Amino acid sequence: MKYKVDESLCAGCGLCVNVCPVRAITLSDKAKIDIDRCTGCGACANVCKLGAIIEVPDEPVQESRSVPAAIASGVATAIGAVGGVIKRYTNSSSSTGSRRSGMGRGGGRGSGGGRGRNKQNRRRR
Repeated sequence: MKYKVDESLCAGCGLCVNVCPVRAITLSDKAKIDIDRCTGCGACANVCKLGAIIEVPDEPVQESRSVPAAIASGVATAIGAVGGVIKRYTNSSSSTGSRRSGMGRGGGRGSGGGRGRNKQNRRRR
């Protein structure tokens, strides 16, 4: 909520000017609140002894119908791109075989064969 001054009730005492943390209130004959600077803290309304500072409801935000459509379009584009990458990957994997094919028997890591021993294993034997 934001606040405004009911000028018919304001006596121009200046109490509200002194308590406003963002300096949104100015004083000439009557207090005036800059609605753009007002944060809605309510300090001015709490200090006003005459009840001249009243709440103003926030303006409703108008939703744009184009934003959800743009989001949906972007999501569809992203899904299409990911789907294309997955198709390319699966097609390339199936045509070349699995990653381990072509290594032969016992050629991979941890095969237990004589190959692949490091210096530490040779010293132990």
